[in-house]
Order: sequence, then C-alpha cells, then structure tokens
Amino acid sequence: MSDHGSPLHDENVLVIPDAWRKELIPRRGGIAPVPGAVPDEESCAEVRESLEAARPLIREVLEHRASHKEVAEAGLAYLRGEATPLGAAVVARVEAVARGESRFATDPAWADFLAAEHGLAFAACAFAEIDGIWVWGQDLGGGMKERPRYVEGRGWDTDFAYWAEDPAGGRMRALLAAADDNVHAEAVRALAGHRREPLQRVVVSFLVPDRTDWVDECCAEPPERQSWGYTSHGAKLLWCSLGTAEQVEKLGDWAVLEKGEWFPSVVFTLVDGLGEAAAPVLARSLDGEAEPPDRRRIVDALARIPGDEAFRVMGGCLDKVNVLPAMEAMVERFPVRALRVLPELASGTSKRAALAAGLLRVHLAARPDLVAATMPELDEEARAAIEAVQAAVVPEASEEQVPKALRKGGKKGAPAWARPAAMPQVLLRGREHALPAAATGHLIEALSKASPGRAPAQALREAMDALDPGTLAEFGWNLFERWRMSGESTRIAWAQTQLCWTGDDEIARRLGGMARSWPGQDGIKLPLKALEVLAGIGTDVAVMQLHLVAEKARPKRLKKKAGQLLVQVADDRGLTMDQLGDRIVPDFGLDADGGMTLDYGPRRFRVGFDEQLKPVVFDDKGTLRKTLPKPGAKDDAELAPAAHRAFTGLKKDVRTVAADQIRRMERAMTEQRRWSTDDFRRLFVGHPLLWHIVRRVVWLHDGTAFRVAEDRTFADVDDKAVPLEAGEVQIAHPVHLGESVAAWSEVFADYEIVQPFPQLGRPVDAFTDEERAGARLDRVRDVVVGVGKVLGLERQGWERGAPQDAGIQHCLTWAVAGRMVVLDVSPGFPVMAPGEWPEQTLGTVSIAESELAAERGESKATFGELDGVQAAELLLTLRTLADSAL
Repeated sequence: MSDHGSPLHDENVLVIPDAWRKELIPRRGGIAPVPGAVPDEESCAEVRESLEAARPLIREVLEHRASHKEVAEAGLAYLRGEATPLGAAVVARVEAVARGESRFATDPAWADFLAAEHGLAFAACAFAEIDGIWVWGQDLGGGMKERPRYVEGRGWDTDFAYWAEDPAGGRMRALLAAADDNVHAEAVRALAGHRREPLQRVVVSFLVPDRTDWVDECCAEPPERQSWGYTSHGAKLLWCSLGTAEQVEKLGDWAVLEKGEWFPSVVFTLVDGLGEAAAPVLARSLDGEAEPPDRRRIVDALARIPGDEAFRVMGGCLDKVNVLPAMEAMVERFPVRALRVLPELASGTSKRAALAAGLLRVHLAARPDLVAATMPELDEEARAAIEAVQAAVVPEASEEQVPKALRKGGKKGAPAWARPAAMPQVLLRGREHALPAAATGHLIEALSKASPGRAPAQALREAMDALDPGTLAEFGWNLFERWRMSGESTRIAWAQTQLCWTGDDEIARRLGGMARSWPGQDGIKLPLKALEVLAGIGTDVAVMQLHLVAEKARPKRLKKKAGQLLVQVADDRGLTMDQLGDRIVPDFGLDADGGMTLDYGPRRFRVGFDEQLKPVVFDDKGTLRKTLPKPGAKDDAELAPAAHRAFTGLKKDVRTVAADQIRRMERAMTEQRRWSTDDFRRLFVGHPLLWHIVRRVVWLHDGTAFRVAEDRTFADVDDKAVPLEAGEVQIAHPVHLGESVAAWSEVFADYEIVQPFPQLGRPVDAFTDEERAGARLDRVRDVVVGVGKVLGLERQGWERGAPQDAGIQHCLTWAVAGRMVVLDVSPGFPVMAPGEWPEQTLGTVSIAESELAAERGESKATFGELDGVQAAELLLTLRTLADSAL
C-alpha cells in the first residue's frame, strides 16, 4: 500500500513505509508479513559445517574449563547426540564465540538449525536458556578477536541478553510467529518451564508476545534501567513484547523510552504491538535526551498511528522539536480525521493552539472539496471552529498591491520547514489585504540574506515598510519558532537573526525572557544569538531586555555577552552605562499620571502602582479592589476581554522590570549617583512608571532635601516649595539627612507614603576611631553563615576574588573610593560550583590598594578614607551578615 495518505484509503489502518519492514520484529498477527515461515536450509548447512569444525574446541572447553558441572554435562551430552535445550544453548554459545571471535557473538542461523534438527518447541526453549550461559574469551590479538576459554553458568543475575535482543532472537521470534497454531501452542507449553528468573521471563515474553498474561507479569516487575553506559537489554525486549493499553498503564512512570531504547526496531515494533496505545508512550519519550535522528524517528512513528486519540496526542506535542513537520504529514495522511480533530486542537491561546490553527487553515485551503463533503458530518463545535478560521482569513492583495521587491523571488525559494501557505498571514498597512503565498515565499527568501551586521537591501526595507508592523513581527516570530521546532536550529541561523528586521518590542520581550530562563550551557548558541538580535532591534525595550539578561541570567557566558553588547550600545549612543540604564525603562503604555484606564463598557477601572511597582486596581468610585475582575455577562463583549488582556500583559511586563528598577535606585543612593536637574525631571519625574518610586523617596539638590509631591511639585520637610534650579540631584542617604531623618519620617507617615527600599529607616553606623585609623575589621570574624547569604553580596556590587589552589575563591571584594575592601571566607567557593559548601565562616575585613596587597598584608590604606555613606553601607552589610549567623 502507498505510504501517502489519501481520503480514499482507510484512515483506521496503519500504512507502514518500506524502511520499517527490515527493522520491524515480527509478531503473530502483526502489521508486517512474517518472513521465513520455515527454517532456512542454507543457514542450517552453515551451522552444521561450523559445528563440526568447532567440536574439538567445544569439547575441550567443556571438559576442562567449565564452572558448572550441569552446564558442562549438558553441552557434552548434546555433542554425543543426547539433546536437551540447555545443552543446545551451551554448544550454540561456545560455537558462536569460536566462529565470531568475540565473547558477545551471536548467530541467527542457530534458530533455523535448532528448529530444523529438533523442532520449533525445542529451539524456542534453547533460546530461552542461552542468555543464562556466559563464555569468557582468550585474547587472540587484533582488538576483539577471542577464542572460547571458559564457560560459566552465570544465570540471569545481569541485564545482558545478547542473543535475545540481537537478530538471533528476532529470527527465533519470527519462526514462532509464522508457525501454525498447533506447533505454536506446543512451543508455548514448552516455554512455560523456562521462566525461572525475571530477565528470563522477559526473554520468553519477547519470543511469544501473544501470551499477554506472561507479558502482564513482566510489566508488574519491569527491568531496571542501567545508569552506567549501556542499553538495558531487558527494557528493549519488554518494549517489543507489549500488546495492550493495560500493560502500558501497569508500567506507569516506567513507560517512557530512555536513552539507548530509541532504536528503529524498538520504536517500530512498539507501534506494531500497541497500535494507538503507543501514542502517549512516544509522546512522553520526546521529553528525553534523544538525538535529532531518534526524535525524527519517534515523531514519524507517532504520526503514522491511526485513531483520534493518537492525533490528539500528536497535537499536544506540537511545540516540541521535530513534531510540526511530522504533524503536517499526519494531516495529509489522515485528512478526514484532521478536519474532525484539528478544530479541537486549535481552540485556546497557547502556542500549540496557534500552530494547530495554522495547520487547519492550510488544510481548509488545500482541500475545499473534502471540506464541503465532510462539514455536514462534523459536530457543531468543529463546524464553528472551521468557520471562524475561514472568516479570519484576510483577502489576498492583487499583484499591483504587492510591494515590488516581493513580486519576484530567486531560485532558492522558501525552505521546506517554512512553507508559505503554512505561515501566518502578513497584512499590508491598513490591514485590509494580505500578502499572497508566493509573495510570502519571496519575503522569506529575502530575509534569509539579512543578518544583524548586514541590513536588508533598500528595496526590501521599502517593502517591509509597506507591511503592517504587528503582523510582520508575528510572522517573523513564527518563522523563528518553526525553525526551532523543525530541528534545524543546529545549522542555519538566519531564521533567528531575521528578527532584527521583523521584530518589535513584543518580540524583544520574548527573546529576553527566553535568554533569562535558559537553564545552563547546553545549546547556548541560541540565547547568545538572541542577544545579538536584541542589540540589532535596538529599541529601548530591546536594550532593557539586554540589561535584564546581564543582571539575571544564570549562565555566565550569557551575562558576559549581554554586558558587552550593552557597552557597545552605550558607546554608540554616547552614554555611560548608568545613563543608558536611565533611558531604557519602558513606559508600558501608561498615561501621564502613571496609570491606565481599563474600559469594560458599562464600568471602568483605574490601575496604579504601589511602592513595589505592583499594580493596584480601583473601581470607578475610587474603591480599592483586590484584583481586576474577569469580564461579566453585562460587560462589553469586545472591550472587556481586551482590557483584561491588557491588564494581564501589564502585570507581566512590569513584574519583569520592577525589582530591577527598585534595586537600581537603591544602589544609586548608596553609590551617590547624581543627575542634572533636566535629566531628573525628564527621566524620573516625567516617567509614568518610575514616577511611582520617585515620589516615595527623599531627594537632595545642592544640600537641600526635598520630596516630589503628587502634583509633581517639590517640597521640603516643612512642605515649603523648593525651586529646582540648575545643578545636580541625588537620592538622599540618611547620612546626608542627619538629624532631619526623624522629621522626614514623620512627613512620610502623615502622607501614608511607603518607601520602595529602606531609606529613612536605614540603619547608620560609623567606624570607631581605632577602626578608622586601621586597615582591618574584626566585626564578623568567625561568624558562620549560609553560603547564599555571602553570595548574595554580588547583587550589591561585591565580586568573588581570584581563584587560588584547586580553583577555590577565598574572598569577596568591593571596589570603593579607589580602594579594595576584602572579606575573607572559609572554605570558600569552588569556581565551577560556588554554592557547593553550604556553610561559610567569615574572616577579617581589610582595605587595601588591591586584593593582592590585602592578601600580603602590605596595605597602606585605612578605612578612614571612606566617606560617611561608604562607611555606613559597609558596616550595614557586615551587620546584616552577622544577624544571619547560623
């Protein structure tokens, strides 16, 4: 039967490709015809000849070098013509090693020989014993070349079953599968006496998987996977024995293909045995560490399984690598089922639903006759979903409306994983017409020639200017996602770098989130390239995402790369890094008052922010609500859902930057940063988000302390107006405020102003005269703290010292006032795993010209060189550490 599905073939039949036939292990009643219904005479003659030649060697080994008397006697008896299955197993094992010159040698021809000489039942029982025998070899030189030296009745206490999991076992199973009912029944009765140990029971179940009760027994006690480098033979054999959904259920969490079990023979035979019940097993197996060829094999097998449930399982994996191309083939293979199930998969707002909707849109366009014939048979929900997809399709632009640069393409065309018809529509400005599929293909081809360092051709830039920016951005992101899911991300890179030219602020947020959440070094090229794309997009939001990666990403390579790109962006704009940080905070669409009005139609809500930049909601009467309510039946059907989505997006976006901005402002206070009055007004007082922090702290202008009132005027501690003339502004430290801290605290209490970080209530301490004159402090000496508390100082500007012996860092350093403050810790931090030792004992704190000078005790610096704020911040850090002592 053809491998290509059509609406004419039975969609409940598994159509297998030719590639499966040579890998599939046959089973009684399976999907593939069983080859070799009778023993092959040529194979039998081959074994007879080899056995005669090896008789002297076999006899010598069994007579003089066998560990078990029973094993030796059974083998010798077989050589004398007194055949038993155990004797046949011993002789076959030794002969195969002699001929193959390897202790691991097996030979499928022995299955034919034993069946021809002694009958199928005898042969099956011999194969049920053979993996319980072990033959040690004597090295003949030349790598694996060995001769039989020692025979051991090792039993079944390992996971090795070389004969059963090799083609030899497959051949024995094929002979049993092809036998007539009486012969097969005789073999099954004989095998019942060869099921002594767990692994032996698995081997027997593999040989006759139609004995479902035996397989059930193995599922109740599945083989244990090995963790030290080789494939579990028992697991492979059990996978090839399964035949019912109940067996999969009995296996529970075990039922996931693991490393080394993704062989074609296992995957194809699993589908043969389980049919539709194999679908969830294969789907779960995609979460493992399968290499690309294995993943493609798994999803190809999954996409061939008939049945609605298999189609749904496949749809649930759509956002996993390699699945989308296979799903496209599945839709072609089962077109009627696709019309029935895709509408269900396309419901919702998830990435999987969006991909399923795209598949449905293409399917509807490609098979209008089938759609017309099938629609009456579909349920109401499916018809409604199909009609919604059809209604959402925007009419294609005429050739004259298509930008000139996209009317013709080159010879290359779009890649197979980005078929234009399967991509989301790109609308022209005005959103009344969409690019035709051909023009979409030309756009993809043109984008493949651009990179972060090479802008698109002028004609292409003009063409993109004629497109709707929002749909172009989503098109570019879809192109990127399809590239990732196709499994091509280890090769070509333009599908990611094209986002420099198609991406907008929303795409920048997605790329930044991807980079920040990256778990480690594996596959790190993708997030590293994402950082280059962010720099290429270049908007303030994109640069903010770079900043967040530099602050929060886990892998050091990402943090370092983001930092380098930020420096480059700052240099290009002629700014310092601090100045750049001030200018890249998004306004998130907030109005001039720093809030947002959400219109539900009959009712409205007002969004503001608290001291931690968390959104707070008030109704139209000014009453504070716990959260924004979900749209109700009386609300406007379009306005209310849109407003609720806007609020959800706002919460997500602000949460991403809030903690970083509060921490940045606190550091600005401790580092005594200053801004011109113009920058202060423009970047802080006038910023709709940062304004919520600005009005909750005390500022300093040329020695005068002031706060920013709700009407954005400036007032001193007595609520008198403060004219902000030319000069500089900074966040006041309590050291600057001195005795006025109490008065300011009273003002903030009166106005019920809660501060975003400790300012007025910040502890202030000073050095003693002795400490000020010296270079060492013992305030935290011998204090034991958790390693997380010490490493947490890195968020305050401290850095781990240089690695010493064995790569251990024994101190933390803080660069301040042109000096280096050094905090000794023991046992320290291994470079590759700084949190490995959970407890750290603090030592001396010293100040020196450098870390090396402090280590050698050669410092000429003193703590008296620090000003009052620097001293207070150092002592606050030490006090906090002491307070967290274990």
